[in-house]
Amino acid sequence: MQTAAFQIISFAGEARSCYVEAIQIARNGKMDEAKQKIEEGVQFYNQIHQVHASLIQREAAGEQLPFSLILMHAEDQMLTTETLKIMASEMIEMCAMIIEKKS
Repeated sequence: MQTAAFQIISFAGEARSCYVEAIQIARNGKMDEAKQKIEEGVQFYNQIHQVHASLIQREAAGEQLPFSLILMHAEDQMLTTETLKIMASEMIEMCAMIIEKKS
């Protein structure tokens, strides 16, 4: 279970980096590149979900998973990463609208 928690933390860090980079790219007017970076982040985020789903399936099958502060931290990282994904996508759309209005 510790390995799964660290995988979630690692994938979340990768995804967050992609989302922040996407915002920075969008500020420079490169919308297609920014959207590609969001998609790269989504690939990491999908890996988080795979690992997390496997833990849920194990517990649903009756396996007693012990409480883990590291897993709690991993789930927090997962949720904040999801929030950042939503905000980054919205910010990119706003950048596109601003650029369009300036044109």
